[in-house]
Amino acid sequence: MSVLDMVQAIQCCIPHTVEAVKYVFHQADYCRKLKKKLQVVYEKMETLTKIRDDVKELKESGTAKVHLTGVCEDWLERVEKIEKTIEGIREEYEIMETSKCFRCFPDVPSRYKYGKLLVETSMQISALSEESKKMDNIVKLREPRAVERIPVEKIEEETTMSHTLRRLLKCLKSRKIRRIGVWGMPGVGKTTLMVNLNNQLEGDEMFEIVIWVTVSRDWSPRKVQDEVMRRLELNVGKDESDESVARKLHSYLERKKWLLLLDDVWEKIDLLRIGIPSCNELNACKVVLASRDLKVCNQMGTDENIELKTLNKDEACKLLLEKVGEVSPVIRSTVVDNILEQCGNLPLAIVTVGSALRTKDIIAVWNDMLRSLHSPDMRSTELDDIVVPDGRDIFRDDLVECWKSEGFFEDCKNFAAAHDRGRRILETLVDASMLQSTRPGHVRMHQMLRDVALKIASPNSEGPKFFVRAGVKVQQMPEDREWEQVERISFMSSDLNSLPMNPTCAELTTLFLQSNLALKVIPDSFFVKMSKLRVLDLSNTQIRVLPRSLFALSNLRGLNLSGCRHLKAFPSMTSYLYQLVPFAKQGQLENLELLDIRGTGILCLPSEIRKFPKLRCLKVSSTNFTDYVGKAATFPRQLEELFIDVEMNDRRWNSRAQAVVDELVKLENLNALRFYFPDVACLESFARSSSAWIDRGWRAFQFMIGRHDGHSKLSVGRWSGYLRFAGGDSIPQAVQAALVHANAFELFDHEVARDLSEFGMENMNELESCRVEACKEMEYIFVGEGNMLPSLKELYVIGLPKLQGIWRGLMPNDSLARLKLLIIRRCPSLNMVLTWSAAQQLRSLEELRVKYCSNITEIIGYEDTVKEGKVLPKLKRLILVDLPMLTCIYKEEVPLFTWSALEKIQVSNCSLLRKLPLGKPNLDTLTTIRGDREWWDALEWEDGILQEKFQHLYKSEE
Repeated sequence: MSVLDMVQAIQCCIPHTVEAVKYVFHQADYCRKLKKKLQVVYEKMETLTKIRDDVKELKESGTAKVHLTGVCEDWLERVEKIEKTIEGIREEYEIMETSKCFRCFPDVPSRYKYGKLLVETSMQISALSEESKKMDNIVKLREPRAVERIPVEKIEEETTMSHTLRRLLKCLKSRKIRRIGVWGMPGVGKTTLMVNLNNQLEGDEMFEIVIWVTVSRDWSPRKVQDEVMRRLELNVGKDESDESVARKLHSYLERKKWLLLLDDVWEKIDLLRIGIPSCNELNACKVVLASRDLKVCNQMGTDENIELKTLNKDEACKLLLEKVGEVSPVIRSTVVDNILEQCGNLPLAIVTVGSALRTKDIIAVWNDMLRSLHSPDMRSTELDDIVVPDGRDIFRDDLVECWKSEGFFEDCKNFAAAHDRGRRILETLVDASMLQSTRPGHVRMHQMLRDVALKIASPNSEGPKFFVRAGVKVQQMPEDREWEQVERISFMSSDLNSLPMNPTCAELTTLFLQSNLALKVIPDSFFVKMSKLRVLDLSNTQIRVLPRSLFALSNLRGLNLSGCRHLKAFPSMTSYLYQLVPFAKQGQLENLELLDIRGTGILCLPSEIRKFPKLRCLKVSSTNFTDYVGKAATFPRQLEELFIDVEMNDRRWNSRAQAVVDELVKLENLNALRFYFPDVACLESFARSSSAWIDRGWRAFQFMIGRHDGHSKLSVGRWSGYLRFAGGDSIPQAVQAALVHANAFELFDHEVARDLSEFGMENMNELESCRVEACKEMEYIFVGEGNMLPSLKELYVIGLPKLQGIWRGLMPNDSLARLKLLIIRRCPSLNMVLTWSAAQQLRSLEELRVKYCSNITEIIGYEDTVKEGKVLPKLKRLILVDLPMLTCIYKEEVPLFTWSALEKIQVSNCSLLRKLPLGKPNLDTLTTIRGDREWWDALEWEDGILQEKFQHLYKSEE
């Protein structure tokens, strides 16, 4: 080889050699200056930690709601991971420094590996720090909207209310006026005015934020604080004190120009204590409050008070005609003015009556409404609702029984006819929006109407006189002179602990003293001067003895002693007769029609009940038979309604039930019965021997057959025909016969039934509610063909270990067409809730709840043949809880759809569910999405913009 060749060969090697040397030195550098490299990592990490802490503080702070995108959450997770890596690096460095090869040389391989880790970690920290500089793009601070619009009917121009609104706006622009009061009688339109003011400020830059708070009668400082915090989108800790919340509110609001709208204010509110800064010329903040009392406005320190008066005649007429639609000239000329007079030109009253008359262009209907408004019975029945505390629900049957006892249905030949009429009146009042239907079987009077009714019925007014202190803490009754002429008195739930000795109440017909837990003694002569008393409620008090004067109440129709657990005996009237000086003039309690002694300490059914010649409704408990030995006490032969409440743990009842049945089968007028039959044989004995049951036509029955330790979930008293069958191992004919007339059916712990259809689908045409629970062999709920269950509205499917589906086979058209509620819980073998075709049949379903079903993978199952048509078009609420295998609501193979009526979604512990059937139509109706934070962040969306729009509806369950 020549020299030239050697030179060329060397030249070729030089670059590679240089690269190799560089590489060696680069790798060797990992082993050098480890302490310095470690210090650099510490310093970089300290800076990154501060940035991380700032982001976390922002996320957890109460300054404003913060939305961290998935990118930002990922950044926080990576920072946390780096933190853990550095903890390991620190420990490894200490170990490495104490380790030497052959006790004198450094461990080079370990130093190399460690140094490389330091460099890589340092680079990762630098990259995370660079990302943090873009934090503004991934951390979104959302200030609350300046105005939250509230749905309301817009005020028409050139009306009394529009002039008032303009005056309000003018006051807001005045620098001298800081607090404004709007006052007027209930129903005059204060809330409508306030809401219109709120909405009108949208887009106006007068205030940075407008805060709406409905205060209400049962307000508290914390409730007001919570409303303001929610509006400002501030976070409040569960255990945070009122003072801490006030400081947080004050700190936020003192930097803002705000307007506070307080509706329905009943008394003075210390706004500074709430956390609301003072209004002054510098901050230009304002407060507008609405109250029915001018005195409250003045107590709040208002600078200007505006009275809102009733509509003038033309405005009232126009509003009524808008609500009812087109009416004939005859109606306009003859009835309209009288209707308006009865409504007092109050907008809310006019809207209420107008809604009831909408599209009814028949003068007879209008005259009937006018008669109803004039009718003493209708007014009296409605006024009975005001004797309960504000906002409390009233059980419908209790209300009807009260009306009956007060004598409103004297012409009705029996209790069943009276109940029918009472129900019709109730429906009329509900249809006219004078009463509100609340939870099943209950009603409530609209607060405004209650207040107006109280004013009408106050002792200082004309017409029926009421003295109502329900829910008001009084302890002692007022002086006699305040209620001498009063017809109805209510002190229920008032903490009353004593009563006067001998009050003068010559006109009193109704007295409510129930739920006064401190009331232990009623003076012996208390009822002496109450000769007209017809309804007396002493339930849930601590009385131990009934006063002697009670038995002189010859006009008493209804007596309620339920829940008086210290009352041990129902005294003998014979022994009392000689002591009733001088007020025993007639037969004692000779007109008593209804007696309720459920939950009392009376251990033996009083023989005295046979001496009440007109007693038609008796309510007792199984405990009232505790001391019964031998034959059961004889029931009054004229009895029409008998309700016996039995605790399932009262095993003594089982030995007495047949003897009680032997007596009640003799009651030929019986048309309402609540009874617990310990076994099927007891039911069969009753069904075979009771002529009243054989003839049917009953107003109500509630039959419980067989022992079940749990309580009914269907609110037994709500149903006119309730049937519960527990622990059976056959399908008895007596149960099927009762099922024909039932509108509610509960089946518990059945041993052999594989589907509910075994009880005869033809027997279930009247069913409105059905519950199937703990039936270990049940595989399907329904099996069969043809239109089935046309009346069913509620279906509860609970704890069925072998359940495969709701319906086996193809669901016939129009089956379950009225079903509104479907609840499924603890069915481990179920893998889907509904087939596609079944979901199309449930066109009335409004709520679907599926919980604790470990193998469900989809809600609506895919079928080979998918017909066109809407799927659950009225679904409003979807609740999914603890479904660990659930991956989808429906498979992607089926046509895309959205539930346009959906209002609420709740998803808990369904970590595999990645998509929701949500689209733009849901933005108009959906109000809440609840779920775990991890689940929400992991959701997949077709459209990122859509995700942002739904973000404000999400509420974490944590």
